[in-house]
Amino acid sequence: MPRRTMCSYLPSQDRARLEQAFRRLDRNGDGTLTVREFKIACSQVNPNISDHEVRNLVVEMDIDGNGMIDLEEFCLCMARHVAASRQRAQQQQSANKPALTSKQLRDAFNYFDKDKSGTISQTELRQVMQTLGVKCNDTEFKAMLVNIDTNGDGVIDFDEFSKLLTSFM
Repeated sequence: MPRRTMCSYLPSQDRARLEQAFRRLDRNGDGTLTVREFKIACSQVNPNISDHEVRNLVVEMDIDGNGMIDLEEFCLCMARHVAASRQRAQQQQSANKPALTSKQLRDAFNYFDKDKSGTISQTELRQVMQTLGVKCNDTEFKAMLVNIDTNGDGVIDFDEFSKLLTSFM
């Protein structure tokens, strides 16, 4: 059975567009984007982008640290970007919806924050999910975390948690 990737969890239309975009950027067809290939793509959007800025973007996207961006890393980055865009749109739409009280939000956050560190770690999130009977593999968990952890620091802070809960209201 083939390993499921972040791309395989995306809706088929989104997956097809991302794979097509990735193939266009991957000029030599080796399945990875080098800094040079990524610079060419970035220069089409921003002709004044510096080599330093491009390298920083690649480092940010390069999860496995090999200096290149593969399709999986590309999909994760794009999923994060799409999630942030959707979150902004939802925030605008939810302006007219009834809000949870700050006490309700804090109580819910504290339920998840088992060690009272002020953040919900990946371990705490997994424990609560297991308690609630929610099962997901590592790839599904990463995809979910990308949508929740909007600042990318690997933990869920109160602001991110609040935005998540209020987006459902």
